[in-house]
Amino acid sequence: MIYRCLLILGFVLIAWLPNLPLVSGQSTAMIEFFAAGKQQQGLTLVDHAHELIVIGRDGWMHSIDPREQAGKIRHTKATYSVASVAELRNDLRAEFGPDYEVLATNSFLVVQPRGRGDRWPRMFEQSHRAFIAFMKKRGVRIRKGRFPLIAIVFPDEQAMYAEFERQKIQVSRVAGIYSGDSNRVMTHDGGQSTFVAATVRHEAAHQSAFNFGVHSRVNDTPRWITEGIGQMFEPSAMAETTTSRLSDRVNRDSLRFIRSQTKNRDNTKFSQAMMQLISNEAMFEDPKKIVEAYAVSWAMMFYLAERQPKAFAELLQHTATRPAFQAYTRTERLQDFERIVGEPPLEFSRRVLHWLEKF
Repeated sequence: MIYRCLLILGFVLIAWLPNLPLVSGQSTAMIEFFAAGKQQQGLTLVDHAHELIVIGRDGWMHSIDPREQAGKIRHTKATYSVASVAELRNDLRAEFGPDYEVLATNSFLVVQPRGRGDRWPRMFEQSHRAFIAFMKKRGVRIRKGRFPLIAIVFPDEQAMYAEFERQKIQVSRVAGIYSGDSNRVMTHDGGQSTFVAATVRHEAAHQSAFNFGVHSRVNDTPRWITEGIGQMFEPSAMAETTTSRLSDRVNRDSLRFIRSQTKNRDNTKFSQAMMQLISNEAMFEDPKKIVEAYAVSWAMMFYLAERQPKAFAELLQHTATRPAFQAYTRTERLQDFERIVGEPPLEFSRRVLHWLEKF
């Protein structure tokens, strides 16, 4: 099976350690460092003997081993500032070369092979606007993003995987990703159009969520929440800013999988999957269970968004504002779920399945 997408949050996996401190009395002065093949400037978020977490002026999160950069890291007096759209456009042109063009929308800089027109920029912009409208309608607090959203469209799958290799992203069988490190969506223009469009909507939802305060790039957000949101935005109706029918907003792939697992009204497997997803990330790390993880995550978030919007908004607000770089324990996750949703996972799973029967 080819997975439609994958959310990559690489550096965070390294940084969630109890003895990894945030910079004390954090200064806004930048440092100069070497990363991604060039000298850069950025703000230190975490300072550890064996690791620095630095956010570049383009929004890229870098994990740096200071022992490997002896003499290359320099403290400056310059205050941290986000790179302008013009700076980023020039940097992207230099990075991808003359075979690509960089097109701007209100929210995006889209890098694509020359001559592809405005289909991709329109798709990304429309997806982002629909995401913001959907969240606001359900009371989710939106914070304006600091960085222009960057989307890279490669001409084919081979070129996309070459870029993954360059960035040391180790994934396979995906049609695209949102990388929390680079803060970029990356996909390709060589696939079946409806499948790729669903991928774009999923990935754009991740990017919008992590840049506009729905999720945080520096804390431990449960994947059933992040991937449930991504799955929610795959249907084409979710790219509409006008009101759509509830039935059109259903992720049919996820629903079909859930029904295949709950034949003869045996809800045990669904309930067990839900409990495990709330507790930890193991299902997302098991190739045999990852499809189930995506489907059940969709069902949970879709139900909350449509039937319990206050709990939906509170859940997103709570997880987005948790302390940075701190692990979210199993006990905390279960306690927060029951407090916000208002009932134990087993009872919740029964209500979700009963509601899904109407579709």
